[in-house]
Amino acid sequence: MFPRRALFTILAALAVWPAGAPAAMAAGTASGSQIDNYATVDYQVNSIAQTTVSSDTASFVVDNKIDVTVTTLDGSAVSVVPGSSDRYLSFSVTNDGNTVQDFSLSAAATTGTVFGVTDNFDADSVAVFVDANGNGSYDPGTDTATFIDELEPDSTATVFIVGDIPLARVNGDGALYDLVAQTAAGGAAGQGADITSDDGAEADSAMVVQTVFCDTTGTATGDAARDGKHSSRSAYEVSTADLTVTKTSVVVSDPVNGSTNPKAVPGATMRYTITVTNDGDEDASTVTIVDAIPANTAYVDDSLELDGGALTDDTAADDEGDYNLSNAGAVTVVVPTVVQGGGSAEVVFEVIIQ
Repeated sequence: MFPRRALFTILAALAVWPAGAPAAMAAGTASGSQIDNYATVDYQVNSIAQTTVSSDTASFVVDNKIDVTVTTLDGSAVSVVPGSSDRYLSFSVTNDGNTVQDFSLSAAATTGTVFGVTDNFDADSVAVFVDANGNGSYDPGTDTATFIDELEPDSTATVFIVGDIPLARVNGDGALYDLVAQTAAGGAAGQGADITSDDGAEADSAMVVQTVFCDTTGTATGDAARDGKHSSRSAYEVSTADLTVTKTSVVVSDPVNGSTNPKAVPGATMRYTITVTNDGDEDASTVTIVDAIPANTAYVDDSLELDGGALTDDTAADDEGDYNLSNAGAVTVVVPTVVQGGGSAEVVFEVIIQ
């Protein structure tokens, strides 16, 4: 015969979720989801099963995890030409939190080196735009949003820093920028206000959705861990032609000595040589060389050459060159291309000293 005491056997503990609760994502269960849980105990008295006893229900709501990651999509510095407009750096912004959020966006000029490029200038008219059609390229007039609206958890948006490159920049110059994405409140039309944290000294409140920052340190100055924002860095690098021009003169002949040790006396023929060299990283196109016929000299007909080949004298600029007296008495030669990396073009013409 069993003693008069209860024999307890815990058979199961059941977690009860509300109907229609959202499934967990990689970012975690959606904030505001209520989780209810209670325990049941089955037992016997003198081998006789008794009525199951249930505990009180313990409930809490899932808090708002704020976690954003900004990553540059540029695998190297973006090559730009001086004077070019609407050149863009590309980034992804990912909502790693568990709530639909807005994100305010800003571009921060910075210093240092990235992708082997050292910062030494700032772009003009810098702005930030969201990729509206998802094609990964900045489209003026289409990509006009300046903040990310209603980004779902585990979702990513592409964002561009767009700027114009000053004309005065030279080959190898660099401009570095951080894209900063700050978490803002979602769920309403327009851009929500930046979110503040409930973490730290404030105690947990089981049935109140509290906000906890979980982001890591970014690249921008002042972007610390767990501050509700994140940043990443990219760079423009100027890649252009780098032209140098040299000009020399030599006496070809004179009326007294002919071509033997000639001197620059009236009636002597002088030969000018103009050399254009491109030591840059890009080809130079439509290179137009203009050289006025000096005072007290006269051009020698049919003496114009480009890279050793004769050019026809005419009265209007064309693809290869001309002697154009209508252009204030100047020799004009148009070179279609002077290639990068040390390519050159050489123009020669002669004059007679008056």
